[in-house]
Amino acid sequence: MDLTPEQRNDAAMRGHAALTSLLQQDVSGFFPPAEQRRPALIAWGLVAALQRQACAVVLLHRKGLGHEAAPNRRLMIEYMAQLQWLAKDGDGAVDSMNKAFQYTHSKLRKSVDEGGVFTYDDEVAASADAVAAAEIPPNAANQYSLTAKLLARLGHGLLEIWTSETQLSHAGLTAARAFFEDSSQEAVILHDTPHFGSTPDPSVLSPYMAFMLFYFGVEAFNDLMVGSPWSADLERIASECGLGDAGQQPQSQPGADGSQ
Repeated sequence: MDLTPEQRNDAAMRGHAALTSLLQQDVSGFFPPAEQRRPALIAWGLVAALQRQACAVVLLHRKGLGHEAAPNRRLMIEYMAQLQWLAKDGDGAVDSMNKAFQYTHSKLRKSVDEGGVFTYDDEVAASADAVAAAEIPPNAANQYSLTAKLLARLGHGLLEIWTSETQLSHAGLTAARAFFEDSSQEAVILHDTPHFGSTPDPSVLSPYMAFMLFYFGVEAFNDLMVGSPWSADLERIASECGLGDAGQQPQSQPGADGSQ
């Protein structure tokens, strides 16, 4: 029997609570030894941030602002994808993340210097310069610092979903069109809430999508801990909360235009 969106979202809320309870456990004893710890350490930061984004998506949905949670869902996709990347490539992914950080940090320093509005104090300037000057060896995984390439590698429709959420996250025609209709030559209809005509509201399953992304992020973090201690818990959560096959990532989500 097909579940209604409300039933899926209710199951997702239970799953969200169960995943959060896992993250509240003391995981320090499952971290790899110091010389192998970098991927797990970064993954902890990403999965903790992922949990908070899931909370934000749920909160906005409860307030009737699921449409406005698109930037949060988009960021959740990115966090989850980077967690999967760390689980797959380990130190290679860490080196690529460091390289990307070096680039973005250098861009920030350049924009501050050229903008002439803000200034670094001496200590921060020295830190920024040290990041820019660091020698990071070439790495074949550097291409996956580009979100589109990473999502294409992971598959399961993630690139398409992320692109859809991106259209709703940035100012532009796609975001604007949810608030007016101009198909009739007789009149233009203006809306102060998102409107999708006869197509489904793409945000109706926002909590369920957040749960899926949260789940696969936690699963990747589990894989980076010694002994993957949460495997049985994750299988149970997937079964009880509507994910079915725990190894099957989402194939599709409604698009920004409401298409299925």
